[in-house]
Amino acid sequence: MVEKLYNWMMRQAESKNAVKVLLFVSFIERSFFPLPPDPLIAIVVAKNKNKAMYYAIMCTLASVIGGFLGYYIGYEFFELIGSKILIFYGQMDKFETTVKTLNDWAFWIICAKGLTPIPYKIITIASGFAKIDLVTFGVASMITRSMRFTILSLLCKKFGGPILNFMEENKKITLAIVILTVVVGFLLVKLLV
Repeated sequence: MVEKLYNWMMRQAESKNAVKVLLFVSFIERSFFPLPPDPLIAIVVAKNKNKAMYYAIMCTLASVIGGFLGYYIGYEFFELIGSKILIFYGQMDKFETTVKTLNDWAFWIICAKGLTPIPYKIITIASGFAKIDLVTFGVASMITRSMRFTILSLLCKKFGGPILNFMEENKKITLAIVILTVVVGFLLVKLLV
């Protein structure tokens, strides 16, 4: 499944709809989609270096809005949808601890988790379930996602050509890196969240 999603994302990154797909993936990744938008933004920025900051800002906005969808799922539809997402990610048994920790340290946890490969949707759903203050949630999300996408965009702007060449010449290695990142994210979720 990850390989099919990755291949789809790579095809979309080179299509005329690349920006729309990038924004869509940035949006849905925050609530349920298993792959981060990072490989997509890397290719889009590498191909359009002069728009690197534009892509960073747009991804940040889409990601923050998507985070509010994850929050809403946790707040309003936890039993119907949120619990199933947590079961999929193997987080149901740790959910109570995650919620308690969020209640004590919401701002800092949201900021810290947003920069890691941990699937961030777990934090957005837990934040909604815990009814974390929306301003705190929004500000922390904006800080962490803008940092992540700005750093990634600037790195891709500076080193994008060689990275893009490597990705195109070594698709299997690139896919392995993406899968490894997803697996590490899942493992970190199991250990830390």
